[in-house]
Amino acid sequence: MTNINNPPANGELEITLFGPGYGESVVLHVGGGQWVVVDSYLDVDGEPAALAYLRSLGIDPSAAVVAVVGTHWHDDHIGGLSKILATCPQAQFCCASVLCQEEFLARIATIERQHFSAVGSGVRELHGVFSLLRDEGRSPVHALANRRIFRLGKCEIWSLSPSDATFEAFLRSVAPPLPSKGGKKDRLRNIAPNDAAVALWVKAGQATVLLGSDLEGKGWTAVVASGSRPMGLASVFKVPHHGSGSGEEPEVWKRMLEEAAVAVLTPFRRGRIALPTPKDIERILEATPNAWITSRETGRAVSTRHAAIDRTLRETGAKFRRLGNSGVVRLRRPIGSYSRWKVGTFGNATHLSAYAS
Repeated sequence: MTNINNPPANGELEITLFGPGYGESVVLHVGGGQWVVVDSYLDVDGEPAALAYLRSLGIDPSAAVVAVVGTHWHDDHIGGLSKILATCPQAQFCCASVLCQEEFLARIATIERQHFSAVGSGVRELHGVFSLLRDEGRSPVHALANRRIFRLGKCEIWSLSPSDATFEAFLRSVAPPLPSKGGKKDRLRNIAPNDAAVALWVKAGQATVLLGSDLEGKGWTAVVASGSRPMGLASVFKVPHHGSGSGEEPEVWKRMLEEAAVAVLTPFRRGRIALPTPKDIERILEATPNAWITSRETGRAVSTRHAAIDRTLRETGAKFRRLGNSGVVRLRRPIGSYSRWKVGTFGNATHLSAYAS
């Protein structure tokens, strides 16, 4: 049985996805003891899940984390991001270019004050991130379509979005509304963080990974159609937007992924919103038989092996054991080989077929 506290070998690529239904984070081991963190959420102890995981492996995040990416400002992807950056002073920070625009921050602040937005906590976290960067003299790297944002040894990370057109449209959407004929300003328009979400293309040796963030339909259309993006087929796909149909683009599966690629995703549950839906699950399993989910809010028993995993973690004294309803999907593969991915599941994580109707 795989031990969650067993660190990867220096020559191994690791993709570990955390998700309890209210947050999502990814950590990447890119070889040589170097790590990249993509997005963040706070665990039940108030600690960024990525930092807690690395420490459970006996790794000092302050020395090992070389890059941090904030894909967009939804609060389920950004909680605790400023704490990660404060803990990892040598890490390069990357985010969508639009998040660095003064117009954006001013507009979001206005929306937050007038209570027209439900993403305020994410925005406050962003203010904390940029305040920290400014105080420490650290400049963010701007993610734009088809831009290499990170390179270390055999690993390269490219941002595939947002496109120039999306960036311009997004800036227009946050511009102050013009007064109507009666002299009153129109109601503030909705701002969709997913419009400017950053999808990532990770290539390390012979392995390629596509991290979909929460990018949605039009964003994927632009990515697939681009002649400037990195070419090739990815063997792992972090399914966008918690498996929702809004993040689905069939051409991604056809033109950017290997046949039967490994798909991983996190659920989302808030109020009446619960993702993925049964239709989403069916659609993903039709695209690949190798699909895994970190957890799912359900009262139905899934498999007795989860109790066995939890029991083993307790018996071994694992530090990363307070998962609650959350789970972890971990993929590992030697960087320089064509071998298959080794999949490890912990907590409530399981194969997606366990929830198929």
